[in-house]
Amino acid sequence: MYMERSTWTQVRDYFKEHDLVIIGVGSTECHGRHNPLGTDTMAPDKILELLEQRDGTYLVAPTLPYGATDDLVGYPGTVSLGVQGLYDVLSSITRQLRAYGARRFVFLNGHGGNVKSLSMASMDLNDSGCLAAVVNWWRLAPQLNPAWGGGHGGAMETSANLAIDPASVDMSQVTDENLLPDIGDDMPSTGWNSVSFGGAEVEFPRRLARFASSGWVAEGHEDHPRGASAELGKAMLEGTAAWLQEFTHALEAETLPKPIDFSRATEHLDQ
Repeated sequence: MYMERSTWTQVRDYFKEHDLVIIGVGSTECHGRHNPLGTDTMAPDKILELLEQRDGTYLVAPTLPYGATDDLVGYPGTVSLGVQGLYDVLSSITRQLRAYGARRFVFLNGHGGNVKSLSMASMDLNDSGCLAAVVNWWRLAPQLNPAWGGGHGGAMETSANLAIDPASVDMSQVTDENLLPDIGDDMPSTGWNSVSFGGAEVEFPRRLARFASSGWVAEGHEDHPRGASAELGKAMLEGTAAWLQEFTHALEAETLPKPIDFSRATEHLDQ
């Protein structure tokens, strides 16, 4: 049940029977020279579309197209709300949904940088007596099938885009990863913010535009974008939607926590 396609009376009636809301959270950011900037929004959107086709039981709020992606700012078109900004948006949305009757929230997340904001918002919801789950689809998929794992803008995400909207992918622009040694030749870049020195990896938090010349990062996965296919993407997205259908029904049956009284929050630990 899409919220934006429902009337306010239909949403009112929904909350008389259910208290679960699903919210997609994406991002607008670089995913290599070949992938669209909306990659992290397109996947949650598609999974929720497939879920709606399978089972329209639960209320699906509009997907947020912007996220916390400060480290990718610099590639033209990347727009970041930042961790605090995304948290503030999520807090405002969930506070109002709670006022209408929502008590169970499922955040279908498409971008790793959103996790901190989502965790903060989810903890607030739990403190208030709600259940909030963060489902990171790109982490979930390889747990369902190891062949579905991948890095940032690699074959996994490229496959998803080919299944969703092949015209949005320009395979002629696929290049090798080509990480640049921006710290120094004796400290080559090895992945997302990491460099190698003396047999160990060291974190150097910085903008990816300094060292990721192509804009995609393997993150330890063997998933070069040249190996992408629409068939792989279709299988991943449909498999994730099927799991999400089972999960949401199971979540509705779980007991809600009591709101936390912080003056007595640890009393149960003394039992």
